[in-house]
Amino acid sequence: MIGDVPDEAWMARARPLGPFLCDAAFRIADSLYIGPDHGIGPDDWERLRVPLDPPDLPCRLPPLAAAADLPGHEPALIAHYERLVAAAQRHGKPAALAHPFPYFSVTPLVLEADRPVISFPWTDDVPQTRAILTSLAGAGADGVVWDEIDQSWFMRVVVRDGTLFVAEGDPDEGPDVVLRVEARAVADQAAAALARLRTLHAHLTRAFGRDLWSYGG
Repeated sequence: MIGDVPDEAWMARARPLGPFLCDAAFRIADSLYIGPDHGIGPDDWERLRVPLDPPDLPCRLPPLAAAADLPGHEPALIAHYERLVAAAQRHGKPAALAHPFPYFSVTPLVLEADRPVISFPWTDDVPQTRAILTSLAGAGADGVVWDEIDQSWFMRVVVRDGTLFVAEGDPDEGPDVVLRVEARAVADQAAAALARLRTLHAHLTRAFGRDLWSYGG
């Protein structure tokens, strides 16, 4: 149920999801903010930046690099983060290395024809992404797979009779994204995405000697 609206009401208008990719994605920053940490506005955030050299990485949805596209590109991914760390240290910006968002953020990704269909606006690190993908990978029996409300955004995922339904939007306005897709197909892709994320995350953590992609890492 979304507010006072029963699931059946929004599920009835769900559109079928076409060929899709369910994955995890790494945010690839093109610049680093070097201004003051406090008392800034949006213009300062955009203006007080230094560019980062573009990495040799496939980004089918800039600035996000899907984990499915990264096998074989691990050295370029590490090189990108090395340049980012070096720039932060050079400009005295340790806060940029203190938490994943925005430079080391990781998010779930659901693409249809290489276009995002679900936003996940408040998912920023590996554990959060892993939790969502784990829930999707277990989608099978009827019931609620995921139900979250956070800062004017909600996502509800329900399985009925082998079909997975997704609703996303503003909790005060109701869903503006309503999709349906075969639950087994989502579960298989989410399980594969989890394996890719686990491998890449371990590789990056070993390379840097610390976990920059998890809060508290």
